Amino acid sequence: MLTLVAVAGLCLAVIVFLNMLSPSALQPAGGTMRKRKSNGNGDGEDPPRLDAKKVLNMAPGPQRPRICPVCGTLLSQTDYLYAALEPEPKTERKRQAHIYGCAYCLDQDGVVRKKKSIAEIEP
Repeated sequence: MLTLVAVAGLCLAVIVFLNMLSPSALQPAGGTMRKRKSNGNGDGEDPPRLDAKKVLNMAPGPQRPRICPVCGTLLSQTDYLYAALEPEPKTERKRQAHIYGCAYCLDQDGVVRKKKSIAEIEP
């Protein structure tokens, strides 16, 4: 009877261990997971990219597209940006937000995957 309980406990431990490993087993070999957006026809493609200068010159309102300021990716209403607010300032200035990018341009480690070319960077 003791042997049966020991074997059942060992099997349960193996099952729990394999379930804990499954998220890392699903990760690609490069170590990064990239968010893909499907068009509706099933194939995953990156969303279109827009020029940030042109979008900022548009009139604000519901027709203005939402873009990532780092990579220029067109964002839907459910997409979000990774950002951090500064702590409370000691002077009268406003708190600033540091925008790191969106899920399409950031790696899991917080590294920008796609660099902008020199022509796209504002002076």
